[in-house]
Amino acid sequence: MTERSADIGGSGYTLDELSDYLDRGMSPAIPAIDDNAECQAMLATLSRVAGLSRELVSRDAAENPTIDEGWLAGLLSAVGREVRAGRDIPFSSSDPTTRLTITEGAVRELVRAAGDSVDGVLVGTVAIDGDVTQPGAEVAVAVTISIVPRRSARELAEAVRERVRSELLKHTELAVGAIDVTVADVHLLPSDEPAPGAVTGDGTTTGPAPRDEEEQR
Repeated sequence: MTERSADIGGSGYTLDELSDYLDRGMSPAIPAIDDNAECQAMLATLSRVAGLSRELVSRDAAENPTIDEGWLAGLLSAVGREVRAGRDIPFSSSDPTTRLTITEGAVRELVRAAGDSVDGVLVGTVAIDGDVTQPGAEVAVAVTISIVPRRSARELAEAVRERVRSELLKHTELAVGAIDVTVADVHLLPSDEPAPGAVTGDGTTTGPAPRDEEEQR
């Protein structure tokens, strides 16, 4: 069974079927999807991916005809693996008879949503290293991203790092240590000029913006 034909969260629906459901405006409602946490995480990611990926596919198709089938399929396959519940991460509670947890999959989706909220960024993979089941244990987060470099790759990576740390501190009790952000893919649109310091398609970095003649003297 392939990633795209695999059942999402025990819902009985595949990634392709979730994509079709989103395209129909999620109407008529399907309770098996709407009440499934993993399906909802996947739909949220598909919705965020749609905007930037449509721009990339439509404007870059002539330059890179495999972007839709290769890059996008790989991205969605990674998301499909990571929305699975994974380990239970405890929350503190004043009631000793109550056990509060959040799933690792939900935290990965939180990280993904934070990174995707940075303009020009799509998160590829999210990994949480450390014993998340032990309160107070330090964990490290590793994120890969794809970018359209409207700013330099360094600036985008730092923006993602700050946004992820803020959201994790706000919504979890994890002791977050290092947050590593790796730029894995760079998509230069034909009509875009790379920003100064941006990583180009061949892995080189653009130089500073040229100064006018008076400044160069």
